Amino acid sequence: MSPSWHSGGVDFLVCNAGVNPLVGSTLGASEQVWDKILNVNVKAPALLLSQLLPHMEKRGNPADTFFCLSPSQTLVILFQELGAYNVSKTALLGLTRTLALELAPKNIRVNCLVPGVIKTDFSKVVRTGCPQPDSMAVAITVL
Repeated sequence: MSPSWHSGGVDFLVCNAGVNPLVGSTLGASEQVWDKILNVNVKAPALLLSQLLPHMEKRGNPADTFFCLSPSQTLVILFQELGAYNVSKTALLGLTRTLALELAPKNIRVNCLVPGVIKTDFSKVVRTGCPQPDSMAVAITVL
């Protein structure tokens, strides 16, 4: 079932998934850990966007469509405990910048939101005084 048939069209997409099965050394990560992190944090958003792009191009006003990728605070402050995760989120920033260039001629915006460390179970390894997840919803709606 295509997204446009089910919902009437795709206006935007926010990619905010992330996994980190390893807290530890970057070079100590196994191939399986690297595969899981890169598959979810980098490859999945790219493939999802490639599948949604035709639906977004069909919209009457493509300037109203956008992708928002959320690379995370690791772009600003690297956490030694999250080595492979840091690398994956840096790659996601590269994907964002590349897609912004590729899709600009089609009037489709690609943005990056780096909300900082959000207070979730996932971030308990590195957080101190984190904002709540709901506070990021306002930032996304402004885009």
